[in-house]
This record gives sequence, C-alpha cells and structure tokens, in this order.
Amino acid sequence: MGSFVRFLVAGLCSLAVLTGCASHRGAGTISPSGYAYNEAIAKTKSEQLLLNLVRLKYRDPIVFMDIDGITTQHQYVFSASAENLIPFRNTADGSSLIIPGASVSETPTTVYKPLDSSQFAQDLLAPIAPETVVLLANSGWSVERLMACCIERIGPLSNAASVSGPTPATIPDNYAFRQTAGLVRELQQEERVTIERLPGGEGAGTHLVIDAVDTDVCAPLRALLEAPDCAMEFRLVAKDSGRQADAAFAQTRTVLGALYTLSHAVDVPPAHLDAGLTTQSGVASARTPDWAAYLGNIFEVRAGASEPAGAAVKIFYRDHWYWIDDQDLQSKTTFNLVTFLLALQSAASDGASPLLTINAGG
Repeated sequence: MGSFVRFLVAGLCSLAVLTGCASHRGAGTISPSGYAYNEAIAKTKSEQLLLNLVRLKYRDPIVFMDIDGITTQHQYVFSASAENLIPFRNTADGSSLIIPGASVSETPTTVYKPLDSSQFAQDLLAPIAPETVVLLANSGWSVERLMACCIERIGPLSNAASVSGPTPATIPDNYAFRQTAGLVRELQQEERVTIERLPGGEGAGTHLVIDAVDTDVCAPLRALLEAPDCAMEFRLVAKDSGRQADAAFAQTRTVLGALYTLSHAVDVPPAHLDAGLTTQSGVASARTPDWAAYLGNIFEVRAGASEPAGAAVKIFYRDHWYWIDDQDLQSKTTFNLVTFLLALQSAASDGASPLLTINAGG
C-alpha cells in the first residue's frame, strides 16, 4: 500500500508540473501572443529582402517567398521512477525514493509559398501606383525618401531611368533632382506639401501639391522645376504613361525599378570587383561621386569577409557577409519603406503556387 501511495503521489506531482508547463508553452521564449514567432517571421522577411537586393547587384535571379501559415505540435510526457535509499532492500520495505518527472516539447512547422505566379511577376514589373505613394506619404513617410527611390521624373527633372535596371556603367548625375527633393522635404516638415487624390472631372487623379509661397525655398524651387509661381502642382502618373516630358507631371518607377535603384548602393568586396562579378560604375560628375550620393545618402548595404557585430539585418552570400548597420537609421528607414511598398504592391496578388512545408524541429 505504501508503494502504491508513493507512486500515486509521484503521478500527481508530475501532472502538476506538467500543468504548470502547459500554461507557459514554449519554455518562456514563446509567450501566448506568439512573440517569438513574430520575431522569427520579421527576421526571415528582412533577410529575404536584403538577399534579393544583393542578388540584383550581382545580376542573379531573385526569389520571394511568403509565409502561408505556422502550426505547432506540443508533446507532453510525465513519468515516475523509484530509487532505493538502502542497498539490498526493495520498495516494499518502504526504503525507496519516488522521483517524478515531466517534460513538454514544442515543434513549430512553417509553410512557405513561393511568390512566382504570373500575377506577382506583373506586380513587380508594374509601375508603383500613385495611390501607393499617397498611402505612404500620408502615413508620415518623407517625401524626399519617396522621391529618391520611387519617383523617376518630376516636371523637367529626371531621376535617371537607367538606374531602374541592372547597375549601369556610369553613375548618373541627379544633383538637381536631389536638391529638389530636399527642398520639398523642408516644405513637408512645415506642412506645406500634400499628396491627395482628386475625384472626377478634368483634374481627376493623384496630385503632389507644393505651397512654397512666402518661403525661402520658393526661388530655388521655381528655378529647378521651371514653375511659373510658388504654388505648384504635379499630377502623379505611372511609368510609360506618355507624360514623361510634361512639366505638370511626376512619374513613378516600377516596383522592380525601385529595388534595382537601391541595389546599386550595395557595397561589393574588392575581390568581386576584380573578378568582374558586378559592374564597377564610372563617375559622370563630381557632384554625384558614388551610389550613396545618388540616393541622397538614404541607403547603404555594407560588405565584409567577417560576420558583423551590431547588424540590424545580415545575410551570408557568395562567401561574404552583407548587412545594414543597426546604427544606420537612414538605411533602416529606407529598408522599412521598401518592405511596406512590397506589401502594398503584392496585396492584390492571388496566384496559386506550390507550398513548401518546413519543420523547424528538424
């Protein structure tokens, strides 16, 4: 009877331990809100985007995958064992120690969906919708940053269509465009810039409205944009709309063009340049000496042979590390902007693709 009671007590203790573990599944690193999963998904998406930017720099194929779902399996095990306290005595003599045990394990399974449908390809090659620019600008994103990566032309000023593809042989000089973007940003901070969609009628569409009246930037901005006065308005149109030379229009890049534009700011190890693995662009003007300057110093991906410390996001590719420094707030902000841009652009993609299931436990 004593042994039975002890085994019963051990079982109850194991059950109590198990219940305690069950109430905190995931061993403390995974809260009921799925914090650890959230962190893992964010890390995966960031690494994927950075990897594809680096691939574009090397003219390698890019692949995007989306997480279609996460399932979790839990396994609960409890046990009890007996150990003699006095040698050569058995449990019936009441000289044994009952040792309860319990364990819980969690095995998450992630399902990935390759975004390789014809619809997603069209989304990448499609011009950035003016409505997307409205959403981003009205959410507080810098107009200067949006112009640097997403706008190919405003009025008479070109932001170089040649950078919307593989790295060109020469870095275009977009100094006047960068000056304009900086002045518009100053006005945005004074709440003198709006991007709004006007319904119906002759003026229907998405418009960039700039009010530089009675400001210090009026004269230089008028000169750059060849505007008749300091109250300016440009209609945002998609690339290849036939309005490239119209002084009253601003033209967006394609989504893939925006990705290519940022990929030029990926640093390349000297050995890879010497081997001819990427294009080493020449300089057309001292005013735009490198790709970082072309982008207005809003984005840079560093490269090195050793794994970096203090990286916001990093990947290992072609035997080298590529990363965005955690203290580089400008690059981190631009990187987040592109993340939102891709999400907005691919929201309408509904093409069916094969699913790839990966068990994180093995």
